[in-house]
Amino acid sequence: MSIKKRVENKEIEHSLDNTVCETIVLLRNRLQLSKADFAKRIGYSLAHLRRVEKGESLPTMEMIESIIKEFQLNPTWPFLDEGEDLFTGTSRLQADEVSSSAGSRLVQWRKGKGIQQKELAAIAGISLPNLVEVEFGRRRMTTRFAKKIEDACAISASWLLYGDEQSKDNPCGDKMIEFLRKTPEARKIVWEMMEREND
Repeated sequence: MSIKKRVENKEIEHSLDNTVCETIVLLRNRLQLSKADFAKRIGYSLAHLRRVEKGESLPTMEMIESIIKEFQLNPTWPFLDEGEDLFTGTSRLQADEVSSSAGSRLVQWRKGKGIQQKELAAIAGISLPNLVEVEFGRRRMTTRFAKKIEDACAISASWLLYGDEQSKDNPCGDKMIEFLRKTPEARKIVWEMMEREND
């Protein structure tokens, strides 16, 4: 199904929310591009990209199509189904290399924690065969797969997928966001820390 047809579907259209904004951040990190370089390549201002990545502004279909074209992505991105390739053409080699590294990072982390494959699969709600295939690099680690591990084990999906060391521990994922939504005291502390950082 083409990206336009997917967007014509109201259910998919409704999903153009912060999840898509997060997917753009993950893609940029995967490509190891700064915000400025990424914005320049897709023909948008740095200020606009910042708003999109923060979830303050939703990406338009024109922006999504520009990203797909510039980086030779699967035409259905960012609505990829489990197992679908992110890249097309020559970019697939890059995807394979990243996937292999992601599997290696997962093995390194799991062994460091003394967790068996069967135990991790049960904790994260992932099938054991799928976990084994990812760890051996025979299957790509998807964003959905990485987020399941992040939510269950407090290890960053961004680190698993792209080796982002700064975000490795105590990730700002869905679990933390949900906690902050429900805990105004914690939000206040975080905002105070952010304001001090900006002074």
